[in-house]
Amino acid sequence: MKSLHKITAKEVMNSEPRTVQKSKSLGSIRDTMEEENLRAVPVVDDGEYLGIISYRDLIRHAQYGNDTKLKKVIHNAPEFDPSDSLVDIADLRIESGKKMLVSLQGNEIQAVIGDQEFMEISGQIKEFENHSTRNLATHEIIKVFEDDPVDKARNLMLDNNISRLPVLDTEGKLTGIVRSTDMLKMLAPQESQNAGGTSGNSLKDTQIAGGQEKESMSNIPVSQIIGANVLTIEGFGPTQKAVDKMLDAGVSDIIIANGDYPKAVLTVKDFIKYIKDQGPKDFVLVNLVGLDVEEEKAAVHEKVEKQLRGSLGRKLDRPEELSVHVKKHDKDGKKHRYEIIVKLYSEYGLVTSNVEEWDLLNAVDTALDELNTVIRKKKEARKEQRTSN
Repeated sequence: MKSLHKITAKEVMNSEPRTVQKSKSLGSIRDTMEEENLRAVPVVDDGEYLGIISYRDLIRHAQYGNDTKLKKVIHNAPEFDPSDSLVDIADLRIESGKKMLVSLQGNEIQAVIGDQEFMEISGQIKEFENHSTRNLATHEIIKVFEDDPVDKARNLMLDNNISRLPVLDTEGKLTGIVRSTDMLKMLAPQESQNAGGTSGNSLKDTQIAGGQEKESMSNIPVSQIIGANVLTIEGFGPTQKAVDKMLDAGVSDIIIANGDYPKAVLTVKDFIKYIKDQGPKDFVLVNLVGLDVEEEKAAVHEKVEKQLRGSLGRKLDRPEELSVHVKKHDKDGKKHRYEIIVKLYSEYGLVTSNVEEWDLLNAVDTALDELNTVIRKKKEARKEQRTSN
């Protein structure tokens, strides 16, 4: 495992990306993306880089017309340098809203970073070992029901800039997931449409698997294109466990469930957002020791993050690590008295705080406040020293 703050784009990028030729038809490119599970692919013309085609581009353009040509679908991807930090490329990905980043040498593509590359590096990030999925996952679930028309699912994806939707039955129980990749399977080229296959250069949303034809996505229920490989995990827990499960299944999303009911959705985009927020000035490696209950761990992490992004964090220029050691002492057989030992490593050296209280979160608040006070005094003393010199 490695701290995300020490990872560069060179360690993440794919130097042998799959590309498609400009001469290929959209139907052929779509088939390649579907067969190789690619969410975006670079387009080249005799080695010269032209742009990127993504699933979202194909779905969006099919929504507005049937005569979609290659030149209308490709877009320019944001460029990165191999020396960029992981935080830099995560920021570039989120701010651009694009599925793929590219590194170019002249007019030739040298490397790419997409969902798969971000997913793989997420399995190597030290910070995810002690971080709860409760703090990363999206709790406001955008969903569809089995009987909803496919065009509703498509519009929800496009309007909310997301790539998957949990699918529920009439009782609100999870029955599957529909992804942008499932949606793309419905987009058939305009020419030579038949029951088994298609050909041509433009797209039309008139075909679903098995050769069944419909004139509009509004006539097709979501249940007919539901993805078979929905991945779930019971309740909130360590992020690393969820990452490992996603990597083993070869997917970039997992639904956090309570029995048959979805509670939250965790995706590779959530990992990227977390990485983006860990800018050099704000970054602190947080180690939490002594708690086994996930709800308690999540609550303590929330307290620590609030301080680091608030008063305490604003006083630090080079924070390195903050450790919180929780000890429980049984006093009357019913209640625990908590001893909190907090250690902060920064440009001010090692600063510690030791607090003992009956309430866990009050103890954490008190310890962090004491830490904040010590740092403030050290900062003021340093400022006075510089002024006197």
